[in-house]
Amino acid sequence: MKNLIQNVIFLLCLSGLLPLAAGAEPTTTSIGKVMVLDFPLNDLTDLPNPPEELARIAHFNVSFKQRLVNDGVEIVPVNEQIKAIVAAQSATYLFDHTDIAADLAKASNADYILIGVAMKPTYLFVYPRLLLVEVNTKRKAFTSYVQMEGSWLDNHTTASSANRLADKVSTELKKIGKTSK
Repeated sequence: MKNLIQNVIFLLCLSGLLPLAAGAEPTTTSIGKVMVLDFPLNDLTDLPNPPEELARIAHFNVSFKQRLVNDGVEIVPVNEQIKAIVAAQSATYLFDHTDIAADLAKASNADYILIGVAMKPTYLFVYPRLLLVEVNTKRKAFTSYVQMEGSWLDNHTTASSANRLADKVSTELKKIGKTSK
């Protein structure tokens, strides 16, 4: 029985119907090709990067990207050059150097690169911030954030925050798409 369930999930993933199975309504037209970087945790507290907080940010990243896809964003894979910079530099490096990020994303044919960082200045909250950068012009097209308070074990709050931020991005991409036509 377990094999049967795994096979069904695998086939749904292959056919692109998993969002339908999860109750989501996927958008049929793309609202933009975006290279979406994970939100690294920039923990400024005295006891940085506890496993529970890293798990919460990982859950945030998954929820955020899934909502973008459900909203019609075509996610472009992050290239190896950017992955290497993310691994070697501070959590805020590409957030602070959007021109470098845009240059490195050009070969991917993405319209935008979305650079985020999950700032944790205190034990009380984390606020994921993002910049949406137009790859060809290196112009910051949009910036936003959400504030997550409460327990790091509350996956519902984390997913809700990720969805709110993703919806802000999707709304902006739709606005940009209307004005550029």
